[in-house]
Amino acid sequence: METKEMKKLYDEIDVPKMEVTSAIRQAIGDVKAEKTRQWFKWNWRTPIYSVIVLFVLYFSSGFLFPSLNTAMARVPIVGQFYMMFHDKVGMSLFQSDLVKHVNEGAESRGITVKVNSVYYDAGRLVYTFTVENLHTKEDFVSYRVNTEQINGNFQPNYDETELKKLKDGRYVGRMEFYTNGQTIKHGQNAPLVISKIGDVVGNWRFELPVVKQKTTLLSGQKDVSISNGLYQLTDIKVENGVDSSVIQYAVDYKGIAKDDDISIDRMRDNLGNEYKLKGATTLKKKQLSSEKNRLNALTILNQPIDPKANELTFYASIYEHEESEIIPLQTELPVQLKTKHHGIGIKINKIEQKGRSVTVDYQFTGLDQGELDEDTLKNVGESIGLGDVEKMETWPDPEVHYENGYYLKGNKPKVTNLKTASMQSTFEFDVKELETLSLNHFSFKDYGLYLNLSDLNRFKQKEFNVTIPVKKETSKASGS
Repeated sequence: METKEMKKLYDEIDVPKMEVTSAIRQAIGDVKAEKTRQWFKWNWRTPIYSVIVLFVLYFSSGFLFPSLNTAMARVPIVGQFYMMFHDKVGMSLFQSDLVKHVNEGAESRGITVKVNSVYYDAGRLVYTFTVENLHTKEDFVSYRVNTEQINGNFQPNYDETELKKLKDGRYVGRMEFYTNGQTIKHGQNAPLVISKIGDVVGNWRFELPVVKQKTTLLSGQKDVSISNGLYQLTDIKVENGVDSSVIQYAVDYKGIAKDDDISIDRMRDNLGNEYKLKGATTLKKKQLSSEKNRLNALTILNQPIDPKANELTFYASIYEHEESEIIPLQTELPVQLKTKHHGIGIKINKIEQKGRSVTVDYQFTGLDQGELDEDTLKNVGESIGLGDVEKMETWPDPEVHYENGYYLKGNKPKVTNLKTASMQSTFEFDVKELETLSLNHFSFKDYGLYLNLSDLNRFKQKEFNVTIPVKKETSKASGS
């Protein structure tokens, strides 16, 4: 490496002098206190002092000296990149020589993106990259990934799409993909297309290498049938990472449940350890028949699994999908709708405009007395929306993809009779907290109610659990 380049890297690193000096002085002081006052005589404290100094240098600066990791000597600043994004997993794998050097670049609109490293850990592929010639004074810049170009086996984590500025004017980014570690193979590529950086629209296209290391794996020894065969939980494998673990599984959904979604929220083993949810995603959906779909999914847990466990209990919940309905305000009343899963209904009895608001009187039906909880009634009632009928019919999902000024996402619900589950919702057109959410173009004849009937199934929604025996295996690394 050129001397000037090395100096540049050193200049970018903030070394905490006080912490390092303190650690060194402590080590020297303790050694002097020994009866034998020879600096280089080996004793049980020597490795501990070395670790203290190296630990402070490593984790406070994010820089790993080439002498400690010759495989990454060409890109020593990668360690600092991990530090900038508080990536302790990346730092640990980097130290263990399990981070792969990447040299892939793409240029568009005069801006160059260079991918420089990749690692795999517990269901996640993580890449770091730099951006050059991005002429902006901002310290943080967002970027956008083209989702249409993503393989179904690799799902980006959209919560981490921010670039951070370096002292030399470049920007550094970190892209995390969720993937099934049991299906990725050595030599396989993960597609990545960045379509926007800051305000610049472009086309930065990559086919990035996939890596994987050997790890502990607990493999499920049986499939599980749920709700009289509506759901089949299969191919369950739990894999260990540095400071987390990942449940990788497939679910078959049948009949009225074919568009539902099961999510595993936590896990417990037979040794008494409990593992909590850290993240989750659906990887790939496949239609097996007109009445059956299969979803591949993963759930990331907050700590590694105990390799001595031989039985795992999964605690999960089900999102039961129903069709949505748009009810014009001028429709003939009453109007009654009900769900396919449980036959829970909603009966709309009265719609009335009062100045700059609309009130709706309605009743939930098909509920047992034990299910009439006031808070749940309000939460479900609050989910009803009000918007322009023509526009709502063109939006993929009015609750998410709506146009400001033409849709009210929620309302103010109240229970008028708990025993009969009777409700009244008030839609106020003027939202004081955020003017852009106010209705500016309301017309009684052009507007309607939006009801996502899936919300009615929340009255029946409960956590369930399944227990399966597991067997310890070792997953293979790339190239094995």
